[in-house]
Amino acid sequence: MSKIILHNGRCGSTYLYLCMDRYYRAREGDNTIGSFDSIYEREHDLSKCNYIGLNEFLVPEVIESVYYNGVLITNSLEKKAVRGKEHKRGELHNVMFTTMESDTAAKKIRRQTLNELLRKNFVLLKYPLLTNPKPEWDVDYISVERKSVRAQTKSLYLSMTTGHYHFGPGDEKKIQRLKKFGPRPDVLDRWTQDMERSWEVYRSLKPKRCQTIFMEEFEHSKPYEVLEMVGLNDWHKYLDKSFDVPIRKGWSS
Repeated sequence: MSKIILHNGRCGSTYLYLCMDRYYRAREGDNTIGSFDSIYEREHDLSKCNYIGLNEFLVPEVIESVYYNGVLITNSLEKKAVRGKEHKRGELHNVMFTTMESDTAAKKIRRQTLNELLRKNFVLLKYPLLTNPKPEWDVDYISVERKSVRAQTKSLYLSMTTGHYHFGPGDEKKIQRLKKFGPRPDVLDRWTQDMERSWEVYRSLKPKRCQTIFMEEFEHSKPYEVLEMVGLNDWHKYLDKSFDVPIRKGWSS
């Protein structure tokens, strides 16, 4: 059964997605780690592959997609870094709620495409739950959440302020350099209030049949340990114990 990873931002969902994606690709014969760019950028020839990995596919504001003649291509839209700029009250509210209030034609087309893919292929999809209507697909759902809402909010602030949402191997110095753009305590208080409100809406949309895991439970785990946490215990048939993914801990490192 296909899998959908739901999240509310800065909860470790990309790490989980990449661990699972590595497993499913290896099961299909692709045992490569993948590049940092491959987190978002993929090309699927549907006549040749059964497995499809879709990261944030249902969010046109983040991912552009071309689906033509049996080939599905996804790419990340360019993000402009706004470093050191303080975001005023209300901007986090817009990030969390605006897409709920407007179900665009582009999102409807993406969901129609997903419906077609789910009928014919095995799909691993990850997307922020608040960006689309309540999901009703017959799939296995995994909700990735975070116990510390304040830490989550700080991570989101840093990501939006610096333009850096993910980091690859060798980016440790960059992470430490950019942490200086963290919010003042009063700003963090205001942002955390909006984040807590977003979680209330999130839980109202969350499917009843859904596995829930928290970032704090796996953020320090090896990729194979993450797979075991979600029940993929036969990883050793396709991967070595030392297998890796092209991402590193960022603001919480």
